[in-house]
Amino acid sequence: MPIHHDVLRVYETGPRTVVGFGGALLPDQIDVAECRDEILALLELHNCKQLAFDLTGIQYVPSSMLGLLASLKRLGIQVHLHNPSKELREVLQITHLDRLFKLHDKAA
Repeated sequence: MPIHHDVLRVYETGPRTVVGFGGALLPDQIDVAECRDEILALLELHNCKQLAFDLTGIQYVPSSMLGLLASLKRLGIQVHLHNPSKELREVLQITHLDRLFKLHDKAA
């Protein structure tokens, strides 16, 4: 059962749930609390243990969203980032978040 969100798009649900941003640019002032609620609902509804984010077409992710993704690790959720841009990959390396997430260059 897809959950619709103004920013997130749900592509696949289950133990491995895949979400993305539909290739849209992320706003600087993304409502992280709302995103967190939607993500937590997905995790609970589908007994999700892996959450994959398709970042195709995304050049920039606000730090608040990166913090949200990092917080999922504390919940025991394995976070995969698919198709991060060169710029985002650099940010992840500088902040050492690339050690926290699994990065993939192929489609989710």
